[in-house]
Amino acid sequence: MSVEVAASSALAVLLAEVGDKTMLSTVLFAINTRRYALVLLVSALAFILANTLVVLIGYFALLLVDLSVLELVAGVILVATGLWIALSWRAERSEATARCSVLSCFTTVLLMEMGDKTQLAVFSLTVLYAAPVYVLLCGALGYLAANVIGVLVAKTITSRVEWGRVRLVAGVLMALLGAITVTRALTS
Repeated sequence: MSVEVAASSALAVLLAEVGDKTMLSTVLFAINTRRYALVLLVSALAFILANTLVVLIGYFALLLVDLSVLELVAGVILVATGLWIALSWRAERSEATARCSVLSCFTTVLLMEMGDKTQLAVFSLTVLYAAPVYVLLCGALGYLAANVIGVLVAKTITSRVEWGRVRLVAGVLMALLGAITVTRALTS
C-alpha cells in the first residue's frame, strides 16, 4: 500500500466527516447510551458497510437507488429517536434503551452515508488509485478518528453536566438534525 493512498484516504474522510451529520449522529448516540466504544464500533461498521457497497456497486447504485429516499428514512429515524430521548430525559437508562439506540445508530449512519460527501470521496479515491481495499480501510480509519474526537469532546462535556439535561439536549439536537435531513431530502 502506498503512503499516498493511505494518507489521502484517511485525511479526505477525516476532513469530510468533521461536523458531518453522521459524525453528529454518532456523538449524540454515544451521549445517549454512554457506551462510547460500542457506539464508535457500530458507527464504523455502518460506515464500512455503506462504503463497501459504494466501492463494489459504484456507478450503478446511483442509477438504481433514489438517494433522497434513503436520506428521508434516515432523517425520520433521527427525529423519532431524538424525540424519544428528549421526552424520556428524566427516565433511567435501561439495557433495552441502550440496545435500541445502538441499533438506531447503525441504521442511521448506514442510511445517511448513502450518497454522502464522504462516500463520494471514497468512490473518487477508489477510482483515482484503483486500490479499493486500501481506500476503504484507510477511509474507515479517518472516519473513526473524526468520530473519536467528537465522542471524546462529548464525553468530557457530559462528565461536567447533569446527565438528564445532557440527554434532553442530545434528544432535541438529534430531532433537529433529523428534521433538517428530512427537509433536505424533500427539497432535493
